[in-house]
Amino acid sequence: MTDSERLGAVCETLAARGYELDRRAGYAVATPVDDTDAVGVSGPLHVVDAAPEPVAVLEVVGQARRANRTALFAAHPVDAAAIREVLTAPPGLRTRDDTGRTFYNGPDRLPAGDLGWACCRADESPVWREAAADGVTGEGSRVVCYADDSVVAAFETAENLSCPRVSAFPYAYDRDDEGRFRVRTVDDGRTVGRFNSVTAMKDHAYRPIPAPLVPEEIVGDDHIPEAWTLATVEEGRVVEIAGA
Repeated sequence: MTDSERLGAVCETLAARGYELDRRAGYAVATPVDDTDAVGVSGPLHVVDAAPEPVAVLEVVGQARRANRTALFAAHPVDAAAIREVLTAPPGLRTRDDTGRTFYNGPDRLPAGDLGWACCRADESPVWREAAADGVTGEGSRVVCYADDSVVAAFETAENLSCPRVSAFPYAYDRDDEGRFRVRTVDDGRTVGRFNSVTAMKDHAYRPIPAPLVPEEIVGDDHIPEAWTLATVEEGRVVEIAGA
C-alpha cells in the first residue's frame, strides 16, 4: 500500500466509528462528536502516515500537541514496531539510565562558524548524552557529545546548541573551491584532509557531528506516552489501534 492508501484506510475506520474527518495535505483531522466510538483517547486526532525515523515521529507528536490534538500514526506493521520503540523505550530517547539520558541523533548538522560544520575523529558515529555537571555538589546536567566513548564537546544546555561556539569542537569541514570536503582543525585552521565525499571522510575517521534530538525541544513539556496512538494497517485493513 502507498502512504496515502494507508492513511485512507485509517480515515475510513475512524469515519465508521463516528469521527468527523477533514482530509488535508499529508494528514487528516478526526474530530469526535456525541455518538463517536472513540479509539481510547479523548479529543481530536492528528492522523498521519509518518516515516519511522525518530525525528519524523517526534515532529508529528509535536505538531499534534501544538494543535491540541493527539497524534495517530497510520503504519505498516514493520514501521509500527519502529514507531512504538521511539515513543516507548524510553519515550523519545535511545536510552535512559541512572547516569542520564542518551539522545537520538537528528538529521541536522551543527555549524562551526566560518569554518563550516562541526566534525570529530571517531570510528563510530558520535552520541549525545545528558550527563551530570562537574562540580562539588553534582547538581545540574550538561549535554555532552561522545565519540568512541571520549568526550568531544559539552554544553550547559540543549538551547546552547542552536548557536554553538566554534571553539567547542575539535574539527570542522566545508567545501573547498574544487568542491571537495576540506577538514580543518578548529584551534588553528590547519587543513588535515580533503575528501571527495562525506563517506570518504568517514572512511578516514572524520565524522560530522549531528544535532541531538532532545524530546522536550520538539514535543514540548507534554508527557509523550499520553500524546499519541498507533493504527497498524495490514493488507488494507486496520488490525489494531493502541497507544502506549
